[in-house]
Amino acid sequence: MKALSYLLITQFKNRLLALKKKPALMVLYLFITIMLLFVIVVSIVFDEGTKQPNFADERIVFLILGGVGLLYLGLYVTTGLSTGSTLFTMSDVGLLFVAPVSSKKILFYGILSTIGKSILASIFILYQIGNLKSSFGYGVKEIMALFFIYIVAIIFGQLLSIATYIFSNGNSGRKKMVQTILYLGAAVLLFYLVVSQRSQQIGFMEAVFQMVDSKWFGFVPMGGWMVLFFKGVIRGAVFDILISIALFAVVTVLFIVFLTSGTADYYEDVLLSTEITQQKLLASKEGRRYQQNRKKKVKVSGNEQEIKGKGATALIYKNILELKRKSRFFYIDSYTFVACIGAGIAGYNLKGKVAGAYGVLAVLLYLQFFLTMFGSLRFELTKPYIFLIPEKSIKKVVAASVASLIKPCIDGAAIFAVFAITGGCDPFTAIFLALAYSACGILYVGLTILYQRFLGAQPNMIAKAFVGIGLLLIVMAPAIVSSVIVSFLLPESLLFLSTLPFTICCLVFTVLIFLACGNMLEKIECASK
Repeated sequence: MKALSYLLITQFKNRLLALKKKPALMVLYLFITIMLLFVIVVSIVFDEGTKQPNFADERIVFLILGGVGLLYLGLYVTTGLSTGSTLFTMSDVGLLFVAPVSSKKILFYGILSTIGKSILASIFILYQIGNLKSSFGYGVKEIMALFFIYIVAIIFGQLLSIATYIFSNGNSGRKKMVQTILYLGAAVLLFYLVVSQRSQQIGFMEAVFQMVDSKWFGFVPMGGWMVLFFKGVIRGAVFDILISIALFAVVTVLFIVFLTSGTADYYEDVLLSTEITQQKLLASKEGRRYQQNRKKKVKVSGNEQEIKGKGATALIYKNILELKRKSRFFYIDSYTFVACIGAGIAGYNLKGKVAGAYGVLAVLLYLQFFLTMFGSLRFELTKPYIFLIPEKSIKKVVAASVASLIKPCIDGAAIFAVFAITGGCDPFTAIFLALAYSACGILYVGLTILYQRFLGAQPNMIAKAFVGIGLLLIVMAPAIVSSVIVSFLLPESLLFLSTLPFTICCLVFTVLIFLACGNMLEKIECASK
């Protein structure tokens, strides 16, 4: 165990020392720490002495915990039935799997390593201190309980996925048995909700709240155990806390015994999962999709075998051809369908409320930012062939961006058409909302080029996202402020024009960005990864 302890300590020390060579990442970590301390201090100072007589229904938190737990249960079991999960990286495989160290100690090392990663990934819970205190009256004890039980669930889920894979790998009968148990459990919960709703003559959400607050739900794996632990903390029920911890601990020990037993060698199975995880990571960095064991043959027609166009225009045909191969409907993908369904539901419930329509636009623009920033354009600008085309840099940049510029226009038209049909707003407002969505999407494409121009050589994606959000706020502030001012000046009959200044500003900023950064391909160090 001394070797494993040395490895853990050395890895942690090397990561701290590596920050000297990555000042942007160090600034990011400092900023996250300062913001976390700021949130804690502000929540303590402003909530001290303020009493709110009516807090929100705490069953909302139970529902979130239970829903997250059941979602993770389904995801980890499903992953275990296909590729399994892993507690290791490929470097761990090269160092540990061939070392004369006990398999139990190596598994314990993997659990400790995953705990450290889970703690870092769970920091977002601490940013909700203010919301939890103001909405539910929770203090440090309850917030730390949420933090703790989330980490426990992540570790448990990883072991569950590995154990499921080892148990069912190569045995179709066992796979069907696990799937049947999973589907039966979901059917039982749904059946209980329907029966409870009809027998008590209550709404569906009330039936859900009653279910997650019931005693028997606390014994449902993962989701129920998480709720049982948190209920025990906030209600002072020590017995419930002990039962929840015991359930997690006993099943975890059973998993570890199964993984390290003589009949189950987890080395080989975890190795496959680790390799798949590594390949997915590399595919994501290179902007391509990872496909495992692809057996389905793709028919390519004669028209699709040849890329039309000359020079920079060939990039337009190439990107359009790739979009056709990814989706059966041109530019209509899964995001378009999901966004249209969400807009339809929102429109049906809002019934023409102007503030609600702008709220829907804001949520869609927030999602669109991440979809565009992590889209294919940032990889397209780094491909070797784009530098070999004998055209001006700005012409090649524009040609590579055409497909990305069209996408938000089609999405905006489809989404807000559905929003207007379901009664969310009148047709004129829908047209200008669609224009605002399209213009902002076009601005995001320009920002992608701006980021690639100035941050292309920065390897850390978190640092890129951090700096990128700052630039986004600087660019979008004039557009948002101008629309807010115009909305106060316009009469009520012309309020549908409120988003017009926002649209114009987005388009103007996009043109300026293209003109300023169009020469990026002439400076290869700016376009490198």
